[in-house]
Amino acid sequence: MSKPKDLIELSDLSEVVSDMSCLGLMRFLESPRAFNQQNGITGILLYDNQQFGQIIEGEHFSVMKTWKRIQEDTRHHRIELLEIREIPERSFADWLLRFYGGETLTRDYPAPAEIVGGMDKHSLALMSKMRESQL
Repeated sequence: MSKPKDLIELSDLSEVVSDMSCLGLMRFLESPRAFNQQNGITGILLYDNQQFGQIIEGEHFSVMKTWKRIQEDTRHHRIELLEIREIPERSFADWLLRFYGGETLTRDYPAPAEIVGGMDKHSLALMSKMRESQL
């Protein structure tokens, strides 16, 4: 179990290099979920209008290892670090990588409902806040 002082949260924004289909998004999520499980990372990934907003959390070393991996991923670019901060506890402890990608995905593709969900009001507000910081 991580000591509270060892936990950090990292948030970032990025843009998809090319238009992604739903299947492309599901494939995009496979590798990070497995990596996160192996490295004790939890978090959320928001997707809207070809942009990702992400918050990951875990032990400092693991989060920084994940951040390096994110920066090297050629499927997205214009990667912008928003914040790194120490946290007393995880906000997304039960989610290896919860994905919010809009109502269309959950309506048209109900099978992966465990990891895909329509954005609730809080998540929409978070995405808006992330976008504003990009300006």
